[in-house]
Amino acid sequence: MFLQQRAQAEEEMNRKKEEVLTLFLKDKLQKEERNAAVNLLKLNEGWRSVLRQTRASELRKDLTVLSQTFERQLDGLDSVVKTLERDLQAAERQSAQVRFSSDREQMLSNAKQKQDDLKDTSFAVEQKHKTVMLEIHKLYSDSIAAYHSAHHERLQSLGLEDAERLDQMKRKNQKAVQVRSEEDSLPFLHCMKQGLKDDVRNVKRLQEMVINIRVQLTSSRTENVSVERELTEARDQMRSQTQVLRDYLTANQTVARKQLTDVTMQSDQAVKKLQAVIARGQKEMSALCHVTLSMNTSLLQREALRRNRDALMGENQQLRVLLRQHLDAMTLTDHDLEEAHPLLSVYRAPTTSTHPENHRKHPDNERKHTVIEAVHAAKHAL
Repeated sequence: MFLQQRAQAEEEMNRKKEEVLTLFLKDKLQKEERNAAVNLLKLNEGWRSVLRQTRASELRKDLTVLSQTFERQLDGLDSVVKTLERDLQAAERQSAQVRFSSDREQMLSNAKQKQDDLKDTSFAVEQKHKTVMLEIHKLYSDSIAAYHSAHHERLQSLGLEDAERLDQMKRKNQKAVQVRSEEDSLPFLHCMKQGLKDDVRNVKRLQEMVINIRVQLTSSRTENVSVERELTEARDQMRSQTQVLRDYLTANQTVARKQLTDVTMQSDQAVKKLQAVIARGQKEMSALCHVTLSMNTSLLQREALRRNRDALMGENQQLRVLLRQHLDAMTLTDHDLEEAHPLLSVYRAPTTSTHPENHRKHPDNERKHTVIEAVHAAKHAL
């Protein structure tokens, strides 16, 4: 009976111990889970801060290298653009000079041709004018000589007629004297009157001849005036043609200057357009550089996140293994319960280590261990 009670008491004691052990293990498991979660958070935060610092330094270095590379590329592109701009300006300047030289030579040749034509025309007009003036002077001299010869002949004829008339008058006077001496009668007077009438008719005829000569001189003078007028008109016409040619040359020079001005303005506009294109290209190049930089940064961040994810997955796997080992270590067997103070047995604290790849990548970082806390259960052992 005593043995039965003792067996029942031991069984009751064992049952209570098992219940206490179960409660202790549950409490310890909960605390260990909380500690594991807290340690995992601390580990993640620490690892993330370390990785963030490391990646930040690496990204800064990469950014510095990329910025230097982009600056060198931009300097090269700027030098190429400036070289192309200088070449384009030189080519435009040479083309403008060639066009200006060709236009100037063409204008000079045209002006020289016009001057030669003008000289030939003026020489021909001068020769014609000299010929006409010589003809006029010759005609005038011939008319004056004819007038003088006719006048002289008329004077000579008049002188002969006057001499004959004087002789006749003398004879008539002699006859009249004789007649008067012979007889002083009326027939003598009648003869004298008839002679006077003849003299009057001769004088009228001479006056008509003088008037005719004067009319001829007037007509010759009129012809000379008309010829001089024609020559004056021809000279005025040549002057007008010369003025027209000068105006034409002036207009051609004005047009050439305007064309040169237009070419200069067009070249300036082309230079401005090229500068605008270069500025737009520089803006697009800077935008492209920013886009490329952002893409490279995004790629680097993605690579860093991928590596971080791989590292975290490895750590998570290690923590799972450690947790499994820890749970296995906390499992009590019958052999462990038979030992003295089985719940106060001390085991080596499980630790977690960083991934070996991270040690290879970051040799300067110190190796950190995370100790999983254990709860002393001395008060539960009794």
